[in-house]
Amino acid sequence: MKALAAEIERQLALGVFNHCAVYEEELIHLWPRDDKEREAKIVKFAQEYGFRLGFYREGLCAIFIRADSN
Repeated sequence: MKALAAEIERQLALGVFNHCAVYEEELIHLWPRDDKEREAKIVKFAQEYGFRLGFYREGLCAIFIRADSN
């Protein structure tokens, strides 16, 4: 999880976009699709590392933004 958080932070620091999309191929390594609490666990991950979950669609992606951004 630390590696994913570091990659999200790196992408946000580049400043190209104000968000970082993490696609299903990466999400599935940490959160199995059949986990009923999957979205809640992704939200908790985001909060623990200073991000917010801006968008989530199962099977597609999760978009993370900085917790302090609008």
